[in-house]
Amino acid sequence: MTDDTNEAPGPVHLCGFWYAVPTADQGSVLDAFDLGEEQVVSLRAGAETWNLDQHSWDADDAHAACSRVFVSPVLDGWTLVFGSSSLDHHRVEDADDPEAALAPVVRERCVALSRRFGAAHWYGMSCGDGWTAWCVAENGEVLRHYDAFDAEENGDDGPRHPAEAGYLLPHEDGFPEDAFDDVDVSDSAAFTALHDRLKRELCIPDTCYADDIAARLSVNPGALGPHTAVVGQGVVALTACGRG
Repeated sequence: MTDDTNEAPGPVHLCGFWYAVPTADQGSVLDAFDLGEEQVVSLRAGAETWNLDQHSWDADDAHAACSRVFVSPVLDGWTLVFGSSSLDHHRVEDADDPEAALAPVVRERCVALSRRFGAAHWYGMSCGDGWTAWCVAENGEVLRHYDAFDAEENGDDGPRHPAEAGYLLPHEDGFPEDAFDDVDVSDSAAFTALHDRLKRELCIPDTCYADDIAARLSVNPGALGPHTAVVGQGVVALTACGRG
């Protein structure tokens, strides 16, 4: 883990979820998530810490994934929080159905944050199974909550957010039902060539994911670089579980 807190920002590997709030008041962000005992870190070190915790399989540590959170410096006017409070984590993970418990917990957190900071976003992505999701709240009201897996199973009630304009949503196909009937799906080269040709010919839009929505509404952590305005320093802070 590097401790060079002055390094240039670089892309973050996105696997897990993060919040975005339009504030430079890091103390208020720490307070909102019940975080403490913070330690200044570089963006790279903070992102590495988050990714390490997200991929922890330590069966002997029940709190390996909920002990610490990375809070970014201000990035293009937004503070990003990678992780969640202990309370939120256990409300989801200790529920009888964690997948069903996630949405209401996220919505409640975004509502509370948006009342405090004016707006709050939550974004989720998986590097393993293609899951992606986002929640957008302003002034105490959820404007949009989308989860790709839930939409695929139960449909999407909408309404779509303007940031989704011009995109296909992940649960939407866009191709004719018989588009790939004459190609062997095991022949990846042939499938890809046909897919790309039909996409061009039929003017099928790109599919959006959480990082695409983040790029339009706040800041995409997966595309940080020299163009990103950075103010202040990031910290890794302990949750209630970490302090306990």
